[in-house]
Amino acid sequence: MTHPLPQSPPPPVVSLSALFRLRPGPNRVFFGFRAALAMGLCVGAGWLAGDEGAGLLATLGAFAALYGSGRPYRHRAALLAIIGAGLVVSVVGGVAATAAASAWPGVLLAAVIAFIAAFLCSALIVGPPGAYLFALAAAAGTHMHGQAAHLGAIAVAVAAGAAVAWALQMVGALWRPRWPEETSLQAAAGAVAAFAERASGADLDLHRHATALALHEAWLNLVARQPGRAQPNDRLHRLRALNRELHRIFGAAIAGEGGRDAASAARAIGAQAKEPPPVPGDDALYKPLAYITSREMLAMSFRPDSTPMRIASRVGAAALIAGGIGALMGLDRAYWAIAASVLMLYQGLDLTRAMQRGLERTLGTFAGLGLAAILLSAHPHGLALAAIIMVLQFLIEIVVVRNYALATIFITPIALTVTEAATPAGDIATLLIDRGVDTAIGCAVGLVVLFATSRRSDAELRKALDATISAARALLPMLAANDATSAMARRARIGLRNAAVDMMLLYEAQTGMGGRAREEADRLWPAIVAAQRLAFRMLAACWELEASGARVLTPEEGVKLDEALSEIMLRRGPVENEGFLASEMSTLHAALLSATALRESSS
Repeated sequence: MTHPLPQSPPPPVVSLSALFRLRPGPNRVFFGFRAALAMGLCVGAGWLAGDEGAGLLATLGAFAALYGSGRPYRHRAALLAIIGAGLVVSVVGGVAATAAASAWPGVLLAAVIAFIAAFLCSALIVGPPGAYLFALAAAAGTHMHGQAAHLGAIAVAVAAGAAVAWALQMVGALWRPRWPEETSLQAAAGAVAAFAERASGADLDLHRHATALALHEAWLNLVARQPGRAQPNDRLHRLRALNRELHRIFGAAIAGEGGRDAASAARAIGAQAKEPPPVPGDDALYKPLAYITSREMLAMSFRPDSTPMRIASRVGAAALIAGGIGALMGLDRAYWAIAASVLMLYQGLDLTRAMQRGLERTLGTFAGLGLAAILLSAHPHGLALAAIIMVLQFLIEIVVVRNYALATIFITPIALTVTEAATPAGDIATLLIDRGVDTAIGCAVGLVVLFATSRRSDAELRKALDATISAARALLPMLAANDATSAMARRARIGLRNAAVDMMLLYEAQTGMGGRAREEADRLWPAIVAAQRLAFRMLAACWELEASGARVLTPEEGVKLDEALSEIMLRRGPVENEGFLASEMSTLHAALLSATALRESSS
């Protein structure tokens, strides 16, 4: 049986209407309160100590509170310590650059820091706000003229802010040390339950991808972000056992065995996350899949064609150009232009999504200037200043993932309030105009750099598709040998999962590039979906084999399947197969032949 070839989803577009609606998003009330408290404590402490400027400077270190949320506490502790140190280095480096008579050393330093931060954050999957706040901290330091003689005091103030953020992020470990692992497992269980209930639908394939990402996040928290091995029947061991069962349910749903029973089982696992039941002492039950270490991730990212290197190169170039424009134009606060250019590029957005982000940032900034004018006219200080910063920071974190333009309306006044309180400009109107001009310049530079460097080959997605098929072939011998738990088998399983996820992410990026890249993405969509189904069907078989030991296929059948996949990769056929993977391979073969025919007819 061959599955019907699906229609590709609508491509992303630049939309003004998106500025006026709230997207679905997670509840970030606790996160927002914690971030706001970190900022408020820094400003309040500075006021109490009689040095409000030091308190405002400490808020640059308190930016660390925006990182690491949702990660296991021991992993988070190390991550936040590194981020705090990075923010200290960024600010101190920026201030040191002000000792030069020219603005260019500061511009160059900000660009270098933006490049390094973008590379490391992308390679190690740090997540938003990623490189942006490091670039902002470095660029802000270049505006602190005449402070180069006080580098020690500046470093202490920024480090104190980072310490406050670290403490607030870690305090939850005192009474619920496995809360991040539990919540990520609950989120994955909800995603699996929702997927199991969807027997069909136009968005089923995208929903499968979203469910796989939720499961991957739970796996990261339970395995890859853990500093050591789980002990038999400790809490981590039992959570891993629930996660393993959740993968089996997802695999059954992919194989067409979902429905209400599977959804109920997934929800039951989510309910058990707070009090996971005891499990047998079988070592195979809690031995996790292999994973790529941070050192390996960095080594792979040093390739010139890697995604982290591409993102970092764009970020560094944009920061240098935006800063250079600011220096040539004599802009008083050119660091805002540098920060805006980095903001456009650090997440690796495609051209269409980056244009939407630039539109939201620019229009949100101009709207926020009105609110900023009202707040600045009151010249807040002391506890009033701390309260304003806390309220604005709280609102930012609540809405930023649901409506970025709305969040920018609050980002603008908080930046200007801190700036004016730290270094009064005297003329509020000039300050507001500078903010608007610098933001527009930075966003424009980011878009130009992205446009100039995003002429991605339409063959790149085909390579990702073939890489997924190759990863499936690498796993076949293990399945044929009834092996799902050896080190080699676990490595092959994670390799196939990563290839399937990366393929779908590349498809999403390519749809936003326009031109030939988008056309090729649309042609390959049915094949992308078919390859994803094949990958997840094989991974589901591995989870079932690990649980029951039931043989999926014989060595002879494995050889035939490998030969058939080889023919599929060469776009040859027909492919004849019965039994395991029959429908998935037939669908993949038909989709690839269809894509080839469409490409040839359009050329």
